[in-house]
Amino acid sequence: MSNDISFNDLKNTFLSLSEVIAKSPIDLGDLLIDYTDDLDALYERNFQCFKDAKDLLNKAKANDDKVATQAALVYIRVYAMGLSSFFETFKDDADSFLKESIWPDIPGDYQVPEHYNFQHK
Repeated sequence: MSNDISFNDLKNTFLSLSEVIAKSPIDLGDLLIDYTDDLDALYERNFQCFKDAKDLLNKAKANDDKVATQAALVYIRVYAMGLSSFFETFKDDADSFLKESIWPDIPGDYQVPEHYNFQHK
């Protein structure tokens, strides 16, 4: 599976937002993303570990190896929690930007303009 999103690009956009939208400068130490990390590499490593654990589970199940199956389930749990935490940092930092900045009100009937080509509602 290829990663179609650049987490480093998102990280850099967040970093630039911290400089231009905040009511007062946001201390990067108060944010959860490690802005010095290569987030694309971190995601790929974590996702590969999760995939490897899934493969172990399939092999252990095929061999009716209950100990290896149990171990695989533990690994899946650990790596899933790591991926969940990875995405949680983006959510939490987005929350920080939303709370620590002055924003115009979004009208109740607001639609993203078509020229942004954003298909989700």
